[in-house]
This record gives sequence, structure tokens and C-alpha cells, in this order.
Amino acid sequence: MSEEASASLYRHALLTGRETKMPLEVSFLFGGISTEYDGSVISLTNIVSSYLALHRTERPFSVRNLYHVSRNDGLVRRIAFHSAFTIGDLQAYLSDITTLSGRTLLETFGSVISRGEYVVNLLHGQFGEDGGAQTLAALLGLSGTFGDPHVASLTMNKYAMSSFVSSLFPNDEVRIPKTVLLTARNVDDWRKLASSIQGPIVIKPNSLGSSLFAELFREPARSEAEIDTLLRTIFTYDNSALIQEFIPGEEYTCGCIIRSSEVIPLPVVRIDADRQFCSRDQKYPGNLSEKSVVNLNSAASKSLQSAANVITSSIALYNMVRFDFRVTHDSQIWFLECNYIPSLGEDSSFVKMLNHYGMTVVELIPWIATNSAPLVKTDHYVNYESL
Repeated sequence: MSEEASASLYRHALLTGRETKMPLEVSFLFGGISTEYDGSVISLTNIVSSYLALHRTERPFSVRNLYHVSRNDGLVRRIAFHSAFTIGDLQAYLSDITTLSGRTLLETFGSVISRGEYVVNLLHGQFGEDGGAQTLAALLGLSGTFGDPHVASLTMNKYAMSSFVSSLFPNDEVRIPKTVLLTARNVDDWRKLASSIQGPIVIKPNSLGSSLFAELFREPARSEAEIDTLLRTIFTYDNSALIQEFIPGEEYTCGCIIRSSEVIPLPVVRIDADRQFCSRDQKYPGNLSEKSVVNLNSAASKSLQSAANVITSSIALYNMVRFDFRVTHDSQIWFLECNYIPSLGEDSSFVKMLNHYGMTVVELIPWIATNSAPLVKTDHYVNYESL
């Protein structure tokens, strides 16, 4: 059965009630204290807009609450979702968050657990995607899409994740660009450390997403002052930065949705940017990049889906994930990075590949709740005397 046919059957089963034994209730956690706050709001806005556009009888789940983490004070404010809720209500709230009192994330998680809510985590970036919120959720036993904190921490660390991926493949199958890791201790020596990288380089943060502060320098020797300034800026928001070999070629991204027993690679999307490099400015509406779905039967599509499948199957990823690659003119695949909580905005690459697969962003939520394995908190205490 094709991927499209499988998704179509799932949709029919979901809407006719055969996929779930009881109506699913969902709450969303969004916003955050990271530099990716806007991306989180965009994800939630698209989900809510798409949900409200459906007739009530066609909605595959009900929404209980929206939990907004303020980037101003870090406190969480609950927005009760009701039958007459509109996207205008959400926008009005976000324009004036001072109307509600806030609570800490720990206090909020405690109240969420007492109400038995299932929470979809849409916190992108630091603390929401890097293992911080996942650790709290795991310790408290919160039900939702948080997953393993150790895995979240690994995927957010571009340098560590690349090292992990390099161990999974022969060098001629999937390669990793030559990379230098900079910290506050060695940033002053970046020229010496990067001397082994010949040709154009990419400077980017090690742990920020959405291509924040990522820049291509085709002639590094002529841009030393600019590079030095950029590195100082990065260290304002991240503890480490990367100097990476630039790989000429085409940029691709491939996402996966993850059942408890299998990984389903989604259609591959090619990203065409004006400088053969996709920076932050080219990832949002009105940008200069174009995103197109690759033919499922093409060699590039099959190779990238296979690579995405191998990576996802080799680590305890939950729910969904997206990987970025570059492919050279001789069809060599280069791994760039992992996005554990990909953007679900209307114009995002993940939503494009999800729609081409045959699933909407609204249908993704109950699919995850129904099919993804829950994180099982293991007993870390070992009683040696009983062994």
C-alpha cells in the first residue's frame, strides 16, 4: 500500500471513530523563552486556524487549554479554549498578556497532571526542545509529546548530533562537513582552529534553530572582522558556535512521523535559495527560497528517506522529526542537522511534506497521540543485593 493510500485510510478511520476508543482531548504548550518564540506562535496559530476551519463534526479531537509561556517573564498563562473561540481571541490575548496572572512551568505542569491533560509541546528551541521541558515532564509523569530528555538534548546539539550520525553510516554513504566547535574558552583562536577548512565556510550557533545567525562566507580571509562580530553575537545567545565547511549543492529536508513500532519517512522537500544557502531570512513568509516536493521515485528521494529512516530508527525519537541534508552534483549526501520539533507553520517544509503524504496538521495531532509510544520512566535505582 502506498504512503498516500495509508494516510487516506487513517483519515477515514479517524473521522469515523474507529481509530480511538474515546474522544481525544488535547492542550497545547507554546511560546517560550528562546529566540524561537515566534516560530512556536506560528506553529500554534496554523494548528488552531486549521482546526477552527473544520466543522465541529469533522474535528478529530477537542482542545481544552492553550498554555502560553511568556518570553517576557517566563511565566505560563492558561487560555481556556471554548466553543466560540476564534483566532482573533488568540491574537488579542498575545497582544496583551498582562491580563492574566502567570505561574511557573513547574506549577503549571502540576495542575495539568491533576486534570489529566494530554499536552502537545510546541516550544521550539532552548528549554522547550533541548531537554529542559522534557526533563520536567519526565520527572512529573506528564502525558504528552515531550519524549526522552536525553535524546532531545542530543538532537539540539548540532555538533554532537553530527558525530552520532557519522557513526551510523560508511563515509561514502552519508558524510558530515568538516566542523570546528568554538566555546568561550577558544573563540579568540577561531582563525587558527578554522585554518584546516579550505574554501567557503558557514558560521552558525551550535544549539539555536531556524538558521538563526547562520551566515555563509565565501571568502573568509576577507571577512575576518565580520566573522568575529558574528561570533560575539552568537555567544550572547548560545554557549557554543560552529565553523563548518560549506558544501556546494542542493539543500533537502526529510521528515518522519514515528509509530511505536515503525518509522514513516515523509516526502522529501528541496529548498532552493538565491545564494545556494538557506539563512533565517529565507525560511519565513515573503522569503527568497522556494520549497518543492521531490518525486517519490527519484534516486535523491529514496536515498534521503532511507538515511532519515536509519537515523530515526537508531535513537529513541518520539512523534516526529525533520533532518536537513545537502546533496552534491555527484549525488553525495551530507548531513547538516536535526529538528526534533519541526515548525508546523503553514509555509513550513514539514507541513508541505505532511500534506503531500496525505495528512493535515490537524490530523497529525491525534495520529501522534494514538500511534506514538509513550515515554516510560525507568527505575534508575539498582538494588545490587537483589540481583
